[in-house]
Amino acid sequence: MIGNYYDHVFLERLEANLVYDKYGEQRPLPENQGNTIVWHRLTNPTAGYVLGEGSTPAASVVSATKVSATLVFYGDLRSISDQVTATAVCPVVEETVQALGYGAALTKDNLISDKIGLASACSTGVANAASAALPSVFSQGFPVMEGNSNTVYWPTSGIATSIQNGYFSTIATIAHIRECVTQLKTLNAIPFENNLYKGIIHPLISDHVRRDSTFPTWMAYNNLQAMTKGKLGVIERVDFEESSNAMKVAVLASAWSTGYTSGGGSIVGTLIFGKGAYGVTKLGAKDAKINVVTGADKTDALNQYTLVGYKLAMSAKVLNPSAGVVLAYFSQLAP
Repeated sequence: MIGNYYDHVFLERLEANLVYDKYGEQRPLPENQGNTIVWHRLTNPTAGYVLGEGSTPAASVVSATKVSATLVFYGDLRSISDQVTATAVCPVVEETVQALGYGAALTKDNLISDKIGLASACSTGVANAASAALPSVFSQGFPVMEGNSNTVYWPTSGIATSIQNGYFSTIATIAHIRECVTQLKTLNAIPFENNLYKGIIHPLISDHVRRDSTFPTWMAYNNLQAMTKGKLGVIERVDFEESSNAMKVAVLASAWSTGYTSGGGSIVGTLIFGKGAYGVTKLGAKDAKINVVTGADKTDALNQYTLVGYKLAMSAKVLNPSAGVVLAYFSQLAP
């Protein structure tokens, strides 16, 4: 009963902090079936053709695109001494379970964001630089929108484009969101319920959008309920959800950078996407599992400490690059 109680506490804390996980296409990998999951997507056929009278058309093959991801195991383990448990004025074990729930949620969000977004490789800029002097924006598959020119850059070998002087410097506006939606509609990305796309936005970029001179009018006529609750709400068919754990990777200060980027900063990405944009898999369809271990044994004869930890096995992958776009912004503030 104690174990079930702690699992319940853990999952309550875990679910409250999920963002990327709940919007991904879930594809559980059964246990004892290897460590690689494969998604497949049939290639859309072209338009039909005229049939000649009495002629039998040649049959074309059905083709599909396969995308695979390899599971990675993650976890965290904390030790609580019996003296702390006996003297603390708060329930240390229960609060540790809750804190680890938050840690597990961050682990999942960080993993998914890294596998579908700007990638941890972007943090150095050197390995993926388009030239010897400029760091670059790195993408795991989704195109990247540059706000100065409203240009969409598709990644080549992971590189979207270099951070040239002034690139990605324009703060996000409602017009940029509209351009991203136009990109999705042009490529026939399928929206979610209520004919809306989803957007995961960092509070910094949310603040940028709120500075738009048309924002109060837009919200007053289209989204008053969200505005009164302090939410960004729906803008240009995008249902936004704010998360401080949204895409953000460091651009380190370095001598090889130009004056624009030499001080370092961060690339902050706002992912706007439709259905089937990315997939998430977990081993045996299981979420993070909490373990509380206590009791005397040969290594702890006096039962002097309690171990609390979690583990999970999961991975994520971009499934359809045409179903998402990342609006990127280079912030020269410290990452």
